[in-house]
Amino acid sequence: MKGVLKRITLLGSVSGRNAGDVALIASIMSEIRNLHPEGTFEIPTINPAFIKKHYSHLVARPVSMLPWHLSVKMLGLPTFLSVRRADMVLVFDAVLFDRKLFNPLFNHMSALALLIPYAKKHGKLVAYYNVGVGPVYTSLGKKILASISNQADLITVRDEDSLNLLREVGVTRLSIHVTADAALNNQPAPPERVQEIMKEQGIFSDRRWIGMNVNTYVDTWVRSGEKGISRRNFQNTMAQVADSVMDDLDVDIVFFATQVMDIPLFQAIIQEVKKKERVRLVTNRDYTNHEIMGLLGQMELFVGMRLHSLILASAMYTPIVGLVYLPKVRSYLKEIGQPDQGLEFADFNARRLVSLIESTWERRELIRQQVERVGRLKEESRKAARLVVELLRQRDSG
Repeated sequence: MKGVLKRITLLGSVSGRNAGDVALIASIMSEIRNLHPEGTFEIPTINPAFIKKHYSHLVARPVSMLPWHLSVKMLGLPTFLSVRRADMVLVFDAVLFDRKLFNPLFNHMSALALLIPYAKKHGKLVAYYNVGVGPVYTSLGKKILASISNQADLITVRDEDSLNLLREVGVTRLSIHVTADAALNNQPAPPERVQEIMKEQGIFSDRRWIGMNVNTYVDTWVRSGEKGISRRNFQNTMAQVADSVMDDLDVDIVFFATQVMDIPLFQAIIQEVKKKERVRLVTNRDYTNHEIMGLLGQMELFVGMRLHSLILASAMYTPIVGLVYLPKVRSYLKEIGQPDQGLEFADFNARRLVSLIESTWERRELIRQQVERVGRLKEESRKAARLVVELLRQRDSG
């Protein structure tokens, strides 16, 4: 297949506002191009300028999904035309869920229910690239998930729970490959750049630092009939946790905002922290995903809510504590052999979280030594690129 140009359309979450998604896209394209340098990419996005600025070296062309191009997020004419031009459609990230199923501003699965059959009708290959699947609660959501997944030519998922859910809803293809999240192979910024940022932010090397990440979706994903957490109570609790941990462990705190929309929540939490002088805020509005990843490697411990904040931290072999607001966080902790390092939202309060952080702090060096599983997952993640290129070769030889 060497020398044969192949065009791949990437369908997933591509706003440029989430450091985890940015890391994911970069890793996917880099790994495919390492095996097939002639590959090119089209990326439907609401932020074309971001794609041009950050991914031009990977031969990535943005496809605007802005409203004046006849789009409502992924559902629109530009995406259908991109699929029509492609040799392969690659679905990535955790976009296979049924929350707000028919709201195209929030949910992509209903759009995929139209795009994937369209791709197959026009003879395009369809692959899932290390996807996270779920949650899917409704009968219609399960039916759609089974239908589009059974049309895929290749499925790789990032965890066993995703595999189990696909089987549960009726995906019958014989081979579903369990790999790992592509963002594990994101590259951190060089050490000298990390040191520059630490100096800029006043993150002093003679102090010990714990990183923390939260998510604006405090109760968005809570199912009907279950107890949610109000934003006000959540920010008050996180401020209490930060103050307690700083007192009890004699550490300082770096809050990491990996999604621009979360920054106001971080600012509100910091306003309630008593020891504000011992707190820093690092955001992906100011720093790249590579720089944030490098900084995460300087933390003694990281407490995260957004999945990819946890993935980027553990990829740097930093011990983690997960706030389990969605099953995908629980699944990741299981995949790295640390199922007890999560606090379920049903059990969320300041006392329990402080207790888990402090017990993890005492065991952090042991935990750091035990996370060799992360190294194996990095290699598992790379399998997806090999399978994609192999599928393209088979199409050529056929």
